[in-house]
Amino acid sequence: MLRQLIACFTVAAVFAVFQLPGCSWGYPVWPKNKKSDTPLFQFVVNEKFGAGYINRQGQVVIQPQYMDSLTGEGDFFEGLAHVVSKGYVNSLIDATGKQVSGRGYRPSGNFSEGLATRWLADKKLYGYVDHTGRLAIPAIFESATDFSEGRAVVKVSGRFGYIDRSGKLIIPARFARAEAFIDGHALVIEDGPCRYIGYDPCARFNPEDLPALLPRIPGAPRAPLKRCHYSMIDGTGRVVFGGYTDAKHAAEGLVPVGDGKSWGYVDDSGRPRIPMMFDSAEPFSEGLARVRKGDKWGFIDKSGAMVITPQFDNAENFSEGVAVVTVDHKSWFIDSKGKRVIPGVFDAASSFVMGLAHVRVGADYYSSKWSWIEKSGKAIFTYSDQSNRGHTP
Repeated sequence: MLRQLIACFTVAAVFAVFQLPGCSWGYPVWPKNKKSDTPLFQFVVNEKFGAGYINRQGQVVIQPQYMDSLTGEGDFFEGLAHVVSKGYVNSLIDATGKQVSGRGYRPSGNFSEGLATRWLADKKLYGYVDHTGRLAIPAIFESATDFSEGRAVVKVSGRFGYIDRSGKLIIPARFARAEAFIDGHALVIEDGPCRYIGYDPCARFNPEDLPALLPRIPGAPRAPLKRCHYSMIDGTGRVVFGGYTDAKHAAEGLVPVGDGKSWGYVDDSGRPRIPMMFDSAEPFSEGLARVRKGDKWGFIDKSGAMVITPQFDNAENFSEGVAVVTVDHKSWFIDSKGKRVIPGVFDAASSFVMGLAHVRVGADYYSSKWSWIEKSGKAIFTYSDQSNRGHTP
């Protein structure tokens, strides 16, 4: 199960802790989602039905009783979490562990800005429910995403646009692909057909033709398509700039962009700010951005100066003043000067969120121990999964 998350599929960003060679995610350790608003942290003592939650002090507040297949996704948003109970029953729980679903429509997505997506199987369409379970936005969309900055991406007649919290289509569904608003802007792909290549482990091995499901004659060879190009829109839907083969979301006023070979940064008006001189680049976080030169990662500041020399096999964004870095499959934490901080070297580690980070010691799943640690390095809660040894929690 958890130890077998090596399948080739597109996964949520929450699993994007480290990328291993080839079309796979490694499964080092699951992080707490930064969008979560509830200081509860997941742990697993039995991979079938042994996932529970601790609080910030390391006290068990929800006993282990849920299937861990949602680990990393079973986080709390607006005080509610999706879980799978014995009998494979999907439900929502609140921060006390009380089941709150069963009041009409059960959400299929996470709550954001008071609403959550809801798939209606009989209609094969998506709508949105509020916290009471009431269908607040009718199920009229072919696909739908969580709200971000007052807008959500929806699919209508094969194209993507944006709705507001009333369900009104405020940016027409005219895009071949659209992403969430972040820092007042959103990435879109305006035209098609084109070949989309994303950034998850499998995307470059399984490119998608946009619009999706382009008609083809059975048995006919795939026609070559040009690479898709990204544009950036503002909150009105106005295209601010476009034409980049590669791009990632805006953060702290800068946008990572690429020409298919190299990466640099532009500001949110499209003006070049840092030259195309990196092999990969990520959005800024806490004033620094991780970039790759060759096969090593380092960090730059907003002037483009390299403040932490590329030397790491993998690295994560700075969060709460520190970043996880990895060399030869060993992980530790550094500060903004590149100095190693927080005692301990781990076989895997996640970023700090709400004052805690999740770390693992041990290479094999069943012989490993996981801990939630504080900034001091102190473990406030340590556990292991002994379910293969006949242990039942």
